[in-house]
Amino acid sequence: MSSKHLLAALCYFSIFFAGVLLPLVVLFTADHGYTRKHASYALISQLLPFVFIVFVFISLFSGEFVISFGFTLLAAILSFFIFVWNIIMGIKVLREAN
Repeated sequence: MSSKHLLAALCYFSIFFAGVLLPLVVLFTADHGYTRKHASYALISQLLPFVFIVFVFISLFSGEFVISFGFTLLAAILSFFIFVWNIIMGIKVLREAN
């Protein structure tokens, strides 16, 4: 297993322990294009839930309970799928190494 695959998979698995920090560091310090590509994908996928949270807070101040509840539910569902996608992509990158 090469270090580029391990580091790329670690960027996806960092959703468990380092969040946005590890993909950001790898993105700016990695030499290999493969690792940088996966670090950028992991960074974007780990930043999206924060964007959803902004929309939820905006909807909370709209005064409409149905809209607020809808945005909150949508953000929770999308964040869950992004979490699962990070795990799947980490496993996929590790399988490519073999």
